[in-house]
Amino acid sequence: MKKLLITIALMLSVSSAALAQGSFVVKAGLNFNKLQDIQIDNLKQSWNSQTGFHAGIGGQFKIPVIGLSFQPEILYSRVRTGLLGEVGQSSYDGFRIDYIDVPLNIQWGINILFMRPYIFAAPYIRYAIAKGDLLSQVDWEDLNRLDYGLSLGAGIEIWKFQISGKYNWSFGQLAPGGSLHIDSNDWKLEDSNMRGFELSVAFLF
Repeated sequence: MKKLLITIALMLSVSSAALAQGSFVVKAGLNFNKLQDIQIDNLKQSWNSQTGFHAGIGGQFKIPVIGLSFQPEILYSRVRTGLLGEVGQSSYDGFRIDYIDVPLNIQWGINILFMRPYIFAAPYIRYAIAKGDLLSQVDWEDLNRLDYGLSLGAGIEIWKFQISGKYNWSFGQLAPGGSLHIDSNDWKLEDSNMRGFELSVAFLF
């Protein structure tokens, strides 16, 4: 928790610098996440992506001439995933975790008239603050609340609007002990993490 607070404080400091010399950002969009590599009892199950959302604020600081910009953000993000089919009589559509995401978008683009197409990489950390019905009986001690990863994407900035898409790779594990019990099943999560696409729109002030 202390590491998370220190990292958020550093991100806020970077964001303050961006606001002093750049733009304030309001952002929202959709998440399409999928749970990777999960095993229930002795069976590997297939998981499909479900739609979540994200929304929050940030700042943008541009370095003239070279086309580089930094865009730190703080977002509320809901990630969801679902099981294809059923295990026994149960459907697992309630697998949901809500996070506070802190990405640092490092963008490179070129100005073409009133447009700026760009590509970007975004290392991020996130901290879980809520969970869905399926995980309601699971203690937080059985889940990794702190996650981290990397996103790669592209976008276009038109006047004060941004439209972007990126793919997130989570490097953390969902369960610190490698497994947890849900509905009398032993879920193996030692290699499991969330991955998926995000589509976003943002307005720059």
